[in-house]
Amino acid sequence: MFEFANKFRTGKRLVLAATWMWMILLLPEGLWGWGWVGHRVVAKMAEERLTPAAKKAVKNLLGPGVSMAEASTWADEQQEVPESSRWHYVNVPIQEMRYDRRYCQAGGCVVSKIEEFKRTLLNPGAGRLEKHQALKFLIHFIADLHQPMHVGDNKDQGGNLLQVRFFGDGSNLHRVWDSRVIDRHTKNERVWLWDFDFIANPKRVVEWSRGTTEDWATETLLVAKEAYCLPGTRQMIKTGTRLGNEYYRFALPVIQRQLAKAGIRTAFILNEIFK
Repeated sequence: MFEFANKFRTGKRLVLAATWMWMILLLPEGLWGWGWVGHRVVAKMAEERLTPAAKKAVKNLLGPGVSMAEASTWADEQQEVPESSRWHYVNVPIQEMRYDRRYCQAGGCVVSKIEEFKRTLLNPGAGRLEKHQALKFLIHFIADLHQPMHVGDNKDQGGNLLQVRFFGDGSNLHRVWDSRVIDRHTKNERVWLWDFDFIANPKRVVEWSRGTTEDWATETLLVAKEAYCLPGTRQMIKTGTRLGNEYYRFALPVIQRQLAKAGIRTAFILNEIFK
């Protein structure tokens, strides 16, 4: 009897685990901007650049032992706010020259939600739990805003419907920018932070700390225009296109720069909020 009960419990756990894995696999791929490594390194870079006041405020809101890096992937993993799936991106046609609010769908997009969560953190009347959640969303969405496929769109859900071959493996253009280039370079977070030390020189830090969220969305849109083309050409990537070393050599420094920008801007915004 006990053996049967144990087998039943074991079987139940396996079924639950399998169900959970399928739920993860079936989530809209556009949710996973930058993947695990990208979000963590942006948050780590930002955390290193916080003022003492901002660092203390962030620590108090996140709770004991929770780093910004650990909090940075929560928005992709959580199921507490199901309507948030549409907040990770904004589909601006790549033919446009700049971001426009009309592309922000009802219910919010990555641009409007960044501004909303900034206001929540600045609001003295907002409760601690509300600010706790706003901070985790804000950390995540600033990074998402710098992923080209989370802003630019060519009627293919930000590259999700554009199937390509990346070094011989099946993928789509969105995933290439989310994680495939990052993983091919390295999953070592310390190496990414070393890269950022060279990229984010003092002059660039000053430049990147300027502008509005909408300005930053426009910057990312311009990057998306290039990401949809074969390197050095205006030839659009089509379904089935094989992307290899040439595309990787183009995309890697762009991703390094976009992630570094996101880290600088996350720190800048949090330092301003928690003066």
